[in-house]
Amino acid sequence: MFTDGLFRTWLIAPAAVFSIVVTPASASNGAPKEALITCGAEFDHHAHGPRRPGLVEGSLPTEVPRPGPAVLYWPLATSPQIENTGPWHAEPILISGASAYRRGEFLYQDFLYDDTGARGNPTSSGGTYAYPTDPVYARNAADLVEVRIKLLDGGTGIRLTYNTMLDPELVAATIILGDAAGTRPLPYGANAQAPAEVFVTVHGSSADAIDAASGEPIEGVVPGVDVDLHRRQVHLCIPFEAFDPRGQSSVRIAAAVGLWDVANILYLLPLSGPPDEAHPGGAGDLTSPPGFFNVAFRYDEPSSGFGAAWRDTAQAGALALGDLSSFFASVDFVALQRGINDDMPDQVRGVPQAGYMNRILVSHFEDAQGRGSAVSLQPENCPDGCDPPQYAGRLQPYEIYVPISRPPHSRYGLVVNPHAAGGNHNNYLAFVPREQVQFGERDAGSSIVITPNARGTAYWYYGEAGADVFEVWADVAHHYRLDPRSTLLGGLSMGGYATWKLGGQFPDLFAATPMMVPCPSAGVFYQPGGEVPGGVASLTRLLAPSFRNVPQLIWVGNMDPVCAYWAQLEYADLMDQLGYRYRIYSFPVGHAFPLGNEFTPMADWMDSQQVLRDPPRVTYVMNAEMHEPDVGLDADHAYWVSGVRVRDTTLSPPVGSIDVFSHGFGIGDPEPTETEHATGEYITESGQPISWELQARGWGTAPQMRRENRIDIVAENIRAVTIHPGRARVNCHVDLHVQSDGPIRVTLAGCGGDEGEGPNDR
Repeated sequence: MFTDGLFRTWLIAPAAVFSIVVTPASASNGAPKEALITCGAEFDHHAHGPRRPGLVEGSLPTEVPRPGPAVLYWPLATSPQIENTGPWHAEPILISGASAYRRGEFLYQDFLYDDTGARGNPTSSGGTYAYPTDPVYARNAADLVEVRIKLLDGGTGIRLTYNTMLDPELVAATIILGDAAGTRPLPYGANAQAPAEVFVTVHGSSADAIDAASGEPIEGVVPGVDVDLHRRQVHLCIPFEAFDPRGQSSVRIAAAVGLWDVANILYLLPLSGPPDEAHPGGAGDLTSPPGFFNVAFRYDEPSSGFGAAWRDTAQAGALALGDLSSFFASVDFVALQRGINDDMPDQVRGVPQAGYMNRILVSHFEDAQGRGSAVSLQPENCPDGCDPPQYAGRLQPYEIYVPISRPPHSRYGLVVNPHAAGGNHNNYLAFVPREQVQFGERDAGSSIVITPNARGTAYWYYGEAGADVFEVWADVAHHYRLDPRSTLLGGLSMGGYATWKLGGQFPDLFAATPMMVPCPSAGVFYQPGGEVPGGVASLTRLLAPSFRNVPQLIWVGNMDPVCAYWAQLEYADLMDQLGYRYRIYSFPVGHAFPLGNEFTPMADWMDSQQVLRDPPRVTYVMNAEMHEPDVGLDADHAYWVSGVRVRDTTLSPPVGSIDVFSHGFGIGDPEPTETEHATGEYITESGQPISWELQARGWGTAPQMRRENRIDIVAENIRAVTIHPGRARVNCHVDLHVQSDGPIRVTLAGCGGDEGEGPNDR
């Protein structure tokens, strides 16, 4: 995967090596001002869109209290970067690597955080560029988000949207127009070539047009430029006198973005030579590194294998050769003139309708533009506020698999598939692409599978990293029809930790939790009797009692030191002692996918699971460190119990537990089955056998009992709780039987006035 690095030395190509030195547009290329041909790009910056989609009816739970955290139900966020101004009106695609014709505009959506440049050494699959250390670059200044093209009265309008824009004078883009029999060198020392008739280069608020064949400026023609710093957009208008695509049904257009050396009026090139301690992350073995960090119109980026994590493999390889010939769009200007709407769903370059996609989320949070450097987002590690996360911007990528098979009753199930430490949203797609296919195309019904980026490689799903999971979920619920009762949560390694953490915090959201080699705390290499990696409050076994109504399937490796096999077994023994439903399979592997790229047994188990919204008995553990309402992660409620408050938060760990049983259902606790121990062998599809050991427990049938208007409460270190009588099948005159290790306030919601006030506060 791509690892952020910093380097301080930059190579500036001397002007003397070029046959010409093009003057900036502000110098008018020597032409009298009144003789210049231009077209206006000074647009009205009043926003008029886009329209944000509404929640698809029934795609999120509707019970009160609402299952899960508040952030899941917040209205979708907006961002200036996806707003339209001036002549632009089309809705954004927000699916990376795709194009569409919409309302007289041609749109291309690029990948986020793929601004990694050329592959500079043979051990890397992706790009190896990094940014100068000056914070103005935010290590993301050349990250292209979107390109738009349309016809204006006097020329071709082009809009470039960036992920980060703090100083537009330090970034440049070259638009490559038209075709040629061979490749031609891009101007301003870019060290790259492509077929072209005209090059238009824009840096800051200046732009010029160069005849690609001669390398000379097109005299008297100056593209119009308008920079919208607030929206991180650059608007161009290229006069028809420089390049006229009108009436043509296939016009080749390409674009690339890099950094700009203001003093020398050239592209700023990364240092050539291998990275070292003084210059980590340099351009590697490239002797003449191209000046581009990001290239547009990449429709065939590999989605699996090493280097696919940021979908920059093809870009990195092409830039290493300095040849951009393979990245372009064939734009139909006749279709633009006619205002045709076409998402081209059946074409490689069109908007996909199913399968794997990288979608773009508009988040509620932006601590900074670009890339940050936070080491942790756990509250105890930064009590005065954490630094901005690795991927700090308003726009966040996530991976989604939409099944090809149609869902039953027109509603998709959902599998939340958090990524492992060191990975990103493409973690599973890049290395085990069959996982999400098998999870999504299950026999019991089609499920959408999502993997959020979680703001960085290893934030253990705290803070904005945890909130990102539910922001992504909400985004999906606004684009697809979901069945909230068919939702599962499961990941690998740190994704397994997220399964235990988020499942324990919000158990009423999930039908079941399948996971692989899960970490027992927010860290790795936990040793028996040793210090807990990530802190004692991060231990997942603390939340185990919350899984009373959520069965677990756990695949582990009996040689796994990373996520501590001994601690995984300890967790399983705790589930056994609680009398909960679980199945843990031990395979003779280390920290790995136990069955490689095969997940059929897990998918088959997932088929029979459904969310239980109103169980007769609720057991809930509140961990005060994991309760983060500032980012919408209010982990203080489950099922028909809410407003849980820990009495003493100074304890280590700061947890309290509550167990509430309602006699109003007329159903008792199911009798746990005997603990099962078994061994066996699984034959993979390739014919290879792999042995396993099983420890498991299930439930028998729940016994019937006499219904009563009674609730039993057992509380430890809890000072307050609210019961919702209707969902608990009792009324406001319920008989409460309370056992507590200290004073506790019990509120009956909706009984006798506002919640927390009335005769039924006890």
